[in-house]
Amino acid sequence: MSSVRRQSSSTSLARYAIAKSPGVDLYNGSTSRDFCNSFWGTGDAGVNILFARMRGAIRTTDELRSFWKERAAIEEEYANRLITLAKSTLGKDEIGELRNSLDTLRLETEKQGNTHTQLAEQIRNDLESQTKALLDKQLTHRKNMQSPLEKRFKVKQTQESYVLKAREKYESDCLRIASYTQQIEVNPGKDVERLQLKLKRAQQTVQANEKDFASFTKTVLEMIPAWEKDWKEFCDASQDLEEDRLDFMKDIVWLYANAVSTLCVTDDQSCERIRTVLDQLEPDKDVENFVNEYGTGNSIPDPPVFVPYPGQQPDGSSRQVPGSRPATFVRASARPIPQYQNDDQPQQQPQTPEPPLPSLPVDTPPEEAPAPPRPSASSSRDEYIDRSIVDPAVGRAPNGTPMMNGSTTNGRVIPQQTPPPTQPPPSTWQAQQPQEPDRRLSAPLPPQPTYHEPPRVPTPPPQQDPAGTVLFYVKALYDYTASIPEEFDFQSGDVIAVTATPDDGWWSGELLDEARREPGRHIFPSNFVTLF
Repeated sequence: MSSVRRQSSSTSLARYAIAKSPGVDLYNGSTSRDFCNSFWGTGDAGVNILFARMRGAIRTTDELRSFWKERAAIEEEYANRLITLAKSTLGKDEIGELRNSLDTLRLETEKQGNTHTQLAEQIRNDLESQTKALLDKQLTHRKNMQSPLEKRFKVKQTQESYVLKAREKYESDCLRIASYTQQIEVNPGKDVERLQLKLKRAQQTVQANEKDFASFTKTVLEMIPAWEKDWKEFCDASQDLEEDRLDFMKDIVWLYANAVSTLCVTDDQSCERIRTVLDQLEPDKDVENFVNEYGTGNSIPDPPVFVPYPGQQPDGSSRQVPGSRPATFVRASARPIPQYQNDDQPQQQPQTPEPPLPSLPVDTPPEEAPAPPRPSASSSRDEYIDRSIVDPAVGRAPNGTPMMNGSTTNGRVIPQQTPPPTQPPPSTWQAQQPQEPDRRLSAPLPPQPTYHEPPRVPTPPPQQDPAGTVLFYVKALYDYTASIPEEFDFQSGDVIAVTATPDDGWWSGELLDEARREPGRHIFPSNFVTLF
């Protein structure tokens, strides 16, 4: 994301920046960093800096208040459009579970709109109003303390300029008197009278300038104590206000992040309720229910028979009763063959060798060894989905297809939770353990898996630079402890940048948390994470 260049501001501190060299203490050995001890200096250099800082703080608070106002307006507009969308017609001609699913979609959309309305009200009432209160406090400080002090500072600067000018005139007159006196002593000739006249005029001028210099100096000296007292009070009040503002900024933005995060959780729960209803939708059953409720039977009436006129009777007794025949057609469907079949027609699976068990240290008890994922031998169909397209958090593929790890009814999948794998007896485990296996041939199983891994021929992952191009980001669902030097530890909730996705399930990447990142460790199991 490209950064937005901000326009220069009259309140910017850039023009007051001081180039500080390493090791140079600008505070004359003082360790205090309080405002009242840090903004003095020759020519009152710190006054304009602190004034600019307080003006910039007011501008920042006003910008944040405008941000909350616009954010609330966006949420409110989005909520109104969601509520309007929820009131639109959707599936009124449907029946069965599809009708229930579409009704749930409309209901949850309306709930999401109401939730966004609540967020808009929270931003407006809690965030914007509190920011406005801080802004009013800052404006009051500027009106009652800063503005009067700025005027007094200008008066003080004016008086100091008078002192400077009077000093320059007085010193200039003193130099002329000294020059005339020296010339009279060196050249006692005919120019003595002219020099004495100039000396007399210079002495008269220096007396007036001396009087002005003394008067202006006295005025400044009388102003200094009151100014130092007022400036010290302003520094203390400004530091208190700045500390309150910084704490407020941290808390208010934190509150905003929590509010938006809570909204995301609520929307996710709403989507989960939609998925729960969709789990009950089975097209075969809905078609069957439609036929049961609205079907008109399987009797095909026979075509009418022509009866000639001579055979007609006045009472209609010659009319034949229309017959019928049952419909015995065989359905010809153009639908593509599904990826799963009925239990009575199991799909043939390719014969692939099972991945070996991961090696364990010699002193590791068998009952603490993690059981590797294995394909079910009694599966009646393809009962796995590649982990790269599965969202383990909800047990579904990104396209909404439920993972096929349960039984079937009429060709439909009944999703069910797979219990955690159990450990084999010590004797079995001892017999199955290979001599020198590769520990990264198959990814370890997470604490609560919701799908089966695909059987595959294990291949070692390629060694790729963990600092390569980032493909996408994932979030850890469970804690994981590395078992070999190439792997790295992570905790539930950590964000990982993925740089390679080998087919064996051991991906390459790195933690976004640089403090916990270790060089050379870039391998992690893909079934412990989900798309971010």
